[in-house]
Amino acid sequence: MLFQGEFRHSLDSKNRLVLPAAFRRELPEDDARRFVVTIGRRAQWLGLYTREAWLKRVAALYEKYDADNEEDEKFLRDTFSSAYDLDLDAQFRFVLPKERREQVGVGKDLVFVGMGRYIEIWAEDRYDWYRAQREGKQEPPGGRT
Repeated sequence: MLFQGEFRHSLDSKNRLVLPAAFRRELPEDDARRFVVTIGRRAQWLGLYTREAWLKRVAALYEKYDADNEEDEKFLRDTFSSAYDLDLDAQFRFVLPKERREQVGVGKDLVFVGMGRYIEIWAEDRYDWYRAQREGKQEPPGGRT
């Protein structure tokens, strides 16, 4: 799986979204309709993970954070309590939970952003502001040490 690119979409009259075709082509055959949506960093966007990618993310989080440490526990609680299972219908449509949409400011218009192993869903105005701030700054950060 490799999710990449940005795609602008609008909620339909029933508050449904359609997963962009470029992302659908990347889905595994055996489990292409099961997803998890959760709040992204600093509640700027929503993270959309295939079920398989989410399980890998969970394992990585438990490897990095100690559930017996109070601060780590708070972070894990925040992460997992914001997660919702989503099942896509035959046309790859889904409804984002209202609470999550409101938390990140998603109205009718939004942007799907491919992030390799997962997808971000941004409110269109917030994403446009972010892109304007990043103009000319595509140099990579220092990276992991």
